[in-house]
Amino acid sequence: MVLYILSQEIIRFGLDTAIIQKKEVSNEEYSGAFFLIASLSIFFAILLYLSSTFISDFYDNQELVLVARMFSLMYIIDGLMHIQKIKLKKSLDFKRLNFYLIISKIIAGSIAIILALKGVGLLSLVYQNIIIAAIQMILICSSVKWMPSRSYQFKNLDELVNYSKYIFSANFIYHISQRLDSLLIAKYFDATLLGLYDRGKNLSELSQRLPSNFIMKPLFTSLSALQDDKAGLHRLMKRIYTSISFVFIPFLLFLVFNAKQLIEFAYGYQWVDAAQYFSLFSIMAIFYLIRVPANYLLLAMGKSKEVFRIEVSISILKIIAIIILAAINLYWMIAALIILRAIEATIYLYFCDNRLSFSTREYLMIIAPYFSIGLILISVINYFFDYLFIIDNSFIYLALSFTSFGCIYLLTNYLLKMDGLSFHWNLTKTYLLKTKSSA
Repeated sequence: MVLYILSQEIIRFGLDTAIIQKKEVSNEEYSGAFFLIASLSIFFAILLYLSSTFISDFYDNQELVLVARMFSLMYIIDGLMHIQKIKLKKSLDFKRLNFYLIISKIIAGSIAIILALKGVGLLSLVYQNIIIAAIQMILICSSVKWMPSRSYQFKNLDELVNYSKYIFSANFIYHISQRLDSLLIAKYFDATLLGLYDRGKNLSELSQRLPSNFIMKPLFTSLSALQDDKAGLHRLMKRIYTSISFVFIPFLLFLVFNAKQLIEFAYGYQWVDAAQYFSLFSIMAIFYLIRVPANYLLLAMGKSKEVFRIEVSISILKIIAIIILAAINLYWMIAALIILRAIEATIYLYFCDNRLSFSTREYLMIIAPYFSIGLILISVINYFFDYLFIIDNSFIYLALSFTSFGCIYLLTNYLLKMDGLSFHWNLTKTYLLKTKSSA
C-alpha cells in the first residue's frame, strides 16, 4: 500500500490539481493527460510485478510476492478512470463521487468479510482494494462517458506540467514523510508493534478523510473558481474555518480523550494498546485541518511555488525526525511530527496573511473559541465518567459521553450565540427546503 501510494504521486504528476486549477482545459489536454497517466500506470504495474520477490526478501515474508503481484492490477484500473474522476471533481459533482465510493466500499467490504471468514486471510484485504477500484471505475466511466481523442500531442500539456511539477515534487516528498515511519517500524520492530501503530495512525487518518472528502476537496474547486474574486474568497475561507472549528475540531478533541474506549469498542480489547498512538495522531489531525484550507487557497491562487517550498521544507524535516527517532523512541518521533505539523500550519497561515492579505488573526479568532469550549467540556465530562460515574462497558461509555458532550456543546454555542451554530442551522434549513421543493 505504501509503495502504491508513493508511485501514484509519480503517475499523476500533480496533473489532477493543475487541471482543476486551470479555468479552461481543452479536450487535447485531457486526452494527453489520460495517455500519460495510463502509460505510467502500465509501467508501474509491470515494475511492481517484477519487484515482488525483492519486496518479499526485504521484509522476509514470502506471502508478499502474491500480494504485490495482485496489487499491480490497481495501477491499470486507476489509470483508466483517473481523468474521468478529475472531470467530475472539476464540475463539482462530489455527490456522485462520494456515492460511488460508498457503494463500492459496501460491496467490496462485504465480499472481503466473506472471504476472510472462509479462511482467505490477508488476500481478502487485497481483493477488497481491487474490487473497490474496479466498481468505481465502472460507475465513473459509465457516468462521465468521455473517451480520449487520438489527435493529441504531449506538448499540449506544457502549461499544465509547468504548474503541476511543483505540486508533484511537494506531494511526493510529503507522502514519503507520511509513510516512511511504517516502512522503518516494519524493519526495526516486530509485526505486533507495527500493527498497533498502524491501527492507531490509520484510524486517526479516517477521521481526517471525513472532512477531506466532504469539505476540503470541493473547497479547492470552489476556491479555483473564485480566484479572481478576492471578496468571495474571503467569505468562503471564513465559512470553511467556521465549519471546521464548529464541527471537526471538537470531534477530534473527543477522539483524543476517548481513544481507549473507541479502540476497545471498534477492534476489541486486544488492540487497546493502539489507543495511545491514535490519541497522539488525532492531535496531529487538528493541525492538519487548520493547514489544509490555507494550502488550497495558495494552490487556487496559482502559488504552487510557495506550496512547494513549504511542503518540501517540512517534509524533509519530518523524514530526518523519522529516520533518527523511529528506532529510538516512537513517542519522541510522534511528538516531533506533531510539532512539525503545527509549524507547517503556522507557516501556511503566515503566507496567506503576508502574500494574499488574508488575516491570520481573523482565522485564529474563529478557531480559538470552539477549541476552548470543546477542550473544557470534554475534560469535565470525561472526569465525571472516569472518576465519579464509572462505566466499564466501552459502548455505553462512548454513547453517554458523546451524547452529553454533544448536547452541552450545542447548548453552550446557543447561549453564547456562536456563528458556527447559526451558520450550520441556516445551512440545514436551506438544504431541507431545497429537498422539500424538489420532492
